[in-house]
Amino acid sequence: MDHELRILNITAKDRHIAFLIFGFLLSCYLFTFTGVLESSDGMAMFATAESMVRRGEIDSNQLLWMGLQQGSFGPDGELYSRKGLGMPLLVLPLIWLAQQWPAIGLVQAAMLLNPLLLAWSGGLLFRTGRRFGWSRAAALMVALSFGLATLAWPYAQTFFSDPMSAWGLVGAFYCMVGFRQTGRKRYLLMGGLSWGLAYLSRSINLITLPIYLIALLNIIMRYARPGRGTPLHAVWPVLMRNWRPFASFMIPVVAAGLASLWWNWVRYGSMWQSGYVESESFSADWIMGIYGLLIGPGRGLLWYSPVLLLAIPGAWLLWRTRPWAVAMCVALVGVYVLVYGKWYMWHGGYSWGPRFMVVTLPFLTLLTGPVFQWLFTGETAGQHGWPPSWLNRVAAVGVAFLILISVGVQWLGMLAPFSMVQNWLAETVPPLFAPETFTQWRYSPLVLQWQYLAQNNVPFAWWRPEWNGGAQIHWAGLAAPIIGIVAGVWFLGRNLSNTGEASNTGETSEERTDATSWLFALLLGLIVLAILVQTRTSTTSLTPTPYDNMVRVAQRIEQLEQRSDAILLLEPEQTQRFANLYHGHLPTYGLFGQTQLDEANQQWLARLRAEYRRLWVVPDSTLPDASGWERPLRTDDYLLWESRAADDTGQRLALYALAPAQTLEERGLGAVFGDLSDVGSTITPENGRIRLNGYAFTQQTQPNGELLLTLRWESLQPVANNYHVFVHILNEANDKVDQRDGQPVQWMRPTSSWRPGELIIDHYGLLLPADFPPGNYKISIGLYDPVSGQRLPVNGGTSEYAIELGPVQVQPR
Repeated sequence: MDHELRILNITAKDRHIAFLIFGFLLSCYLFTFTGVLESSDGMAMFATAESMVRRGEIDSNQLLWMGLQQGSFGPDGELYSRKGLGMPLLVLPLIWLAQQWPAIGLVQAAMLLNPLLLAWSGGLLFRTGRRFGWSRAAALMVALSFGLATLAWPYAQTFFSDPMSAWGLVGAFYCMVGFRQTGRKRYLLMGGLSWGLAYLSRSINLITLPIYLIALLNIIMRYARPGRGTPLHAVWPVLMRNWRPFASFMIPVVAAGLASLWWNWVRYGSMWQSGYVESESFSADWIMGIYGLLIGPGRGLLWYSPVLLLAIPGAWLLWRTRPWAVAMCVALVGVYVLVYGKWYMWHGGYSWGPRFMVVTLPFLTLLTGPVFQWLFTGETAGQHGWPPSWLNRVAAVGVAFLILISVGVQWLGMLAPFSMVQNWLAETVPPLFAPETFTQWRYSPLVLQWQYLAQNNVPFAWWRPEWNGGAQIHWAGLAAPIIGIVAGVWFLGRNLSNTGEASNTGETSEERTDATSWLFALLLGLIVLAILVQTRTSTTSLTPTPYDNMVRVAQRIEQLEQRSDAILLLEPEQTQRFANLYHGHLPTYGLFGQTQLDEANQQWLARLRAEYRRLWVVPDSTLPDASGWERPLRTDDYLLWESRAADDTGQRLALYALAPAQTLEERGLGAVFGDLSDVGSTITPENGRIRLNGYAFTQQTQPNGELLLTLRWESLQPVANNYHVFVHILNEANDKVDQRDGQPVQWMRPTSSWRPGELIIDHYGLLLPADFPPGNYKISIGLYDPVSGQRLPVNGGTSEYAIELGPVQVQPR
């Protein structure tokens, strides 16, 4: 077995330090945690996972207002995200836990995923460096450079899938290294699983599979024929004798491929249909794309992570001892640059820096390792001995400068939402994503971002901007991650200073290491919990709807929802706030408010009526009689309940019983109402003003149920006054226990607008409270003058001024 295959097992101390790096990076990411979805990509993936948790479905109808921006309609008419299965699958446990605990917001819980994965990636880079034989200090610098001095840090604030792809691919790379050095096939099984998850996050990662397979083939050949070359005719026999390693790696890879095909089929009815539209293609100017990804002023990776310049000398140094690792890293980076350079949106859209290059960050950072190894130990390509002191000092200063500049660039991107610059560019330099915005420095976000650095733009969860331009600090949310950072620095310093490069693996040392790991893990758990609890109350929004109002809306729906209900959210800007606060199980349909429904929205309203019994409506500021959604609901369906906030926003919530789902038996009546001047006279169809031709009502219900009433009026003569209808619920003692009073058809058809001979259908609904006493009830209905309060006489019924219907049986639950 040659130098390449010697066993370099990492020690328990190394694994412990890797965990400490994970915890330290996670604490840093929680310090800059926002808890806000800043991208439509993230909202689409979250919506899918949200539907899975709430209802066991996979649609993203919460984002119907986006149209085809992030999703496509399946054969069943539902909107499905075009994104892969990976992110919804991994974030599922986090959202499920938040769903069970009302103190935690669902969006904030989901936003923990990328910080966890990127911190984990940092730990993997440290372990890889140790397997390469680097000092702990050098491996630590590689991990921290990746986590704090590259785009990894600002992307920890996002819900893009690129960090998951990076984590999966670097995990597979680490497992390849582990198998190369130990020959243990469990590494290949874990590596295949890691690669499969990366593929499920972004199907484009399929282009990296040949690189991993070639690397695996190379390892198998070197194990089978150590120290000798392998002629082509000997490859197949060697593979046949060593099929188990390939099987170990390929089993989870094939499973991921089958899962991806199933994901396509269940959404779009075909295994080969991923939902992407024709305009989303590899149609960009290739040279422009490559230039823009690497050195362009708008999105060039060189400018957004200058520390990666160290990968150039690092790759040269590493080639001397581990050419296969350099080849693999360069191949992975190169294939990403070449493929995404041709993508029509190579720049990544609304994002900070070259989003698609985030996947390459672990591999580029890994190539910087030999530079740190040289700085700390003087070891280069297996040779020892310190360089001249002046050269070492100059190199150290240069490396420190690159790291500081890189960290500063990341903070520049985190101190204000990247969307602010992008919105300015869209308004100032049309069309959207104009080519000059990526080639001219005056349009670079690195230049423009400075003008948005203001206290009311800081998006951190512990920083609470106020509407008047000021801000408040949530001290608990600020202190929690700082404690984690300080603890991480202390634990890391203690572990690095108390041990040399040799490992002490005695029982006492291992027990101490385990105790420290468990203590730090417990501290991290408490920090995460503190961040999530306080962040739920400080989610920022672009609208002035107070937090407490949306809390009340979400809680009211949770209290009264039934399985056959749905939610219609007509405030798209409140989509993630509502999703964060609502812990119920109903489907949400997010659409724009309209004064007149277009054909598409008419179809959605018809669909909602056909599929659900009741509909919760969270409207925008439009009044009901001016809303294209609520006018037909109030005219044709039953308004059960409505509330309005007492503040300036007037946030409303309404619950409707949908008529197609109700079964009411209509009965004829023919009672005629006269006018106030007819009091004491005999009311007949010839001199009457309004006739109640028929009615229908709920004959059996229960507490928390609905009592519905339909009245079919006919206008006999012109009516000058606007009379009100009263609907009173009377118990067996004739005591009024509930009522509805108002102008007919929910105030939208005053009696003065009725034309002789016109038929008016008038719906009323009452939502009985949970403590409504069981028993027999009756309904008293009639008309009255709201000015004088006097009731209109009627020629039928049990009294001269009202008609009583019944009985209504309220049965125990």
